Amino acid sequence: MESRHQDPGSFYKYLEKECNKRIHSYTNCLTFTHAFGKAIENHLDLVVIQQKVINNCLTLLDIPLKDDFAILAQRKVECEDKLDQLDETLFMLNRGMKKDNFELKELNKSLSDLLCLIENEVKDLKANKIKTLNTELEDLKKLFNN
Repeated sequence: MESRHQDPGSFYKYLEKECNKRIHSYTNCLTFTHAFGKAIENHLDLVVIQQKVINNCLTLLDIPLKDDFAILAQRKVECEDKLDQLDETLFMLNRGMKKDNFELKELNKSLSDLLCLIENEVKDLKANKIKTLNTELEDLKKLFNN
């Protein structure tokens, strides 16, 4: 055997190649495919039965199931989406309120300036009216004194 395979690397490659040929010859047939498919079906049937047993045990022990956690996670995501929408709405309302407050301050300043102007006009009108009345009164006095 050593005369044929002096290099251990090539020997193991040859051995691997031979093993792969045998595995391929056994598995590359219709009988193996049907048997393997039947084994997978049996395994899946057992998995379904085990899932039902586990779900029944968890239900009896009042422990939440995987589906319960999935529903809870979905609700959490929906709540987070609603919170994001509310946060965005509050941000927009706050920004609008700041803008409105700025405009109200400007309007208040303008109204204050206008009020001062009207008050000065009223004072001037009263002062002119009093002056006019005083002038007319003086004219009348002069008429009666003459």
